[in-house]
Amino acid sequence: MRYLCTSCKYQTVNKQCYFEHLERQHEGKSMETIPTSKMPTHYCLLCDYKTHKKQHLRAHQVTHLNIKLYQCSQCNYKTYRECELKRHTKSIHEHFRYHCDICPFTTTRIRYLRDHQKFVHKLPEDVS
Repeated sequence: MRYLCTSCKYQTVNKQCYFEHLERQHEGKSMETIPTSKMPTHYCLLCDYKTHKKQHLRAHQVTHLNIKLYQCSQCNYKTYRECELKRHTKSIHEHFRYHCDICPFTTTRIRYLRDHQKFVHKLPEDVS
């Protein structure tokens, strides 16, 4: 199953990463499209983080302890989140890049490609 953001082109197969994206990138603006059962009910006491699931809050709280649970098997990289480790592996060890169709620009993140195309080539955001 894929989770698609209704406010931008972000998509993921990881539900936790999807909700973290909504909270971080859209500051709750996309939360209106989430059913009431998905509205934040758990709040971090140390920062502004909020979520609708207790296990998401627990996963977030690890960041305050500076305990990086996910370690790359190919190098010394460590992170708090599984989705960040997957992104690291894909970009660093598998050398995955998004390519601009107009110029030689490449990047490891689709968001950066869209920003590049929008600001450098003046293309609409829905072009990738």
